Amino acid sequence: MKREIIPKAMNGVILENQPLAPLTTWKIGGPAQYLATAAGLEEVLGLMALAQERGWPLFFLGQGSNLLIADAGLPGLTLHLARSLQGLSRRGDTLRAGAGVSLPRLARTAAALGFSGFEFLAGIPGSVGAAVRLNAGADGRDLAGVLSRVWVATPKLQILEFGAGELGLGYRSSRLLYFPHWLVVEAEFLLSAPAPPEAVRRRLRELQTARRSRQPANYRNCGSVFKNPASGPAAGWLIEAAGCKGLKRGEAQVSRKHTNFILNQGRATAAEVQALIAEIQERVWRTQGLALEREVVILPDDLG
Repeated sequence: MKREIIPKAMNGVILENQPLAPLTTWKIGGPAQYLATAAGLEEVLGLMALAQERGWPLFFLGQGSNLLIADAGLPGLTLHLARSLQGLSRRGDTLRAGAGVSLPRLARTAAALGFSGFEFLAGIPGSVGAAVRLNAGADGRDLAGVLSRVWVATPKLQILEFGAGELGLGYRSSRLLYFPHWLVVEAEFLLSAPAPPEAVRRRLRELQTARRSRQPANYRNCGSVFKNPASGPAAGWLIEAAGCKGLKRGEAQVSRKHTNFILNQGRATAAEVQALIAEIQERVWRTQGLALEREVVILPDDLG
């Protein structure tokens, strides 16, 4: 495996032809042409500058949920942030979190500080940066209800600040989706609902238990594959009504427990998952007259 020292006095290395499947919750996808991690924001910006300097496409990878990586892998540089940008601290009535902070950790920290309103995040296997971009949510709540402001790094290496009201937050959407090359580096959340820590922890455990009871035990999935339509039944109901429960393509299978989940039953490929996604959409359209929209991001295609 070739290793290249990151220039400009940074501490890490760039690994060539590095497997990406183990870094995703689906455990699917080809290698990164180049893969790097960063110790902090300065190194993140240095790596972004390096990718520009060398003409490499640039991809950001957090916890690897809600993501399907092509079997051919990703060209250029993939910046792995799951262990980067981990700052998490209280500042008055807010909680400031780096983009790499996991959502369960954010929920546990708010509970320990004696604030409710974050419990819904405990069962979402994602990171703050990706969650802000998609306005992640569960159990009838989403980040829009607790988010105060965000900071993003642009391809010009600027740091821009936005209030939550400027982001156009909606159901699994925000204006940040129109800027796929922007990287959320930090977010600020409001601590506005004080509560006894043990009561918050108890509610957190209850939600996690309920979530596990509804979702498949096979951890090799990406979470919900499709968004719920704006009106009418949920995506899972539509998929089951279209006769897709248990539907398989290779080793990719629609869950029998929650049909908005596609499971990797062994060595499923991205091509098999994409074929299954397309067939689900076709069947739901043919039987229900509704066009299901993907929630899962497919790389490199969706980066455009």
